[in-house]
Amino acid sequence: MTEKTTDKSSGGKSGPTELEVLEYLKAHPKLLLDNPKLLAEIAPDRRFDSETVVDMQRFVVQRLRRQVDELKASSKHLVTTTRDNMSILEKTHDCALAVLNAKDFHALSRVLSDDIPLFLGLDAAAIGIEVNPQDNAMLPVGADAALRLLTPGTVDMLIGTDAPTRLRSMADGGTALYGAAEGLVTSDALVRLAPTSTMPVGVFAVGSRDEGYFSEDQGTELLGFLAEVVRYAVARWWPTQA
Repeated sequence: MTEKTTDKSSGGKSGPTELEVLEYLKAHPKLLLDNPKLLAEIAPDRRFDSETVVDMQRFVVQRLRRQVDELKASSKHLVTTTRDNMSILEKTHDCALAVLNAKDFHALSRVLSDDIPLFLGLDAAAIGIEVNPQDNAMLPVGADAALRLLTPGTVDMLIGTDAPTRLRSMADGGTALYGAAEGLVTSDALVRLAPTSTMPVGVFAVGSRDEGYFSEDQGTELLGFLAEVVRYAVARWWPTQA
């Protein structure tokens, strides 16, 4: 007569039942997604030994493994892209706040030379306004500290007639738009500043020393938003200090 013995190492408990395993997987649907190698270990590569029988399960499992890998790669790309976009959005908002907090053109000049390039990781930022030479004496006080005075027609020449923006992978210079940084900038983004009832047409520009940093296929929504904030900041001083 033999006695039933219990495996002491397991504490007398057997492993989970099939139903328990299924319930666990349902409660943790990302388990196999996060551990694709587990599927490879538990799924047999072949069901049949005969070379004349096609093992469809093997192909299905391989396809599922590829889909899992592709899904994980897509998820990582989406998370990375979202984080990058949020970072750019936050930096654009920081630039906008710095522009709005400027009390006059001298403070705006410091924002253009220090804050905007720092926040956006660029090398230069500038505002150009078209002004007739005979109107220089009518400029707002301190405007020459923050603004580049451009001859009429320069904005259309830079951006294109009535075009709102232009991204140049290779900036050709020649307009002294960036002042002392003119020779440093090799790629830039230009946004038209629409004229107001008192302020002439202008351009907001940001530039990088890296050739090809900007290209025509890039979006300009955030840059356009920042340019509109800049336009507001300049226009609010134009009539009151003229």
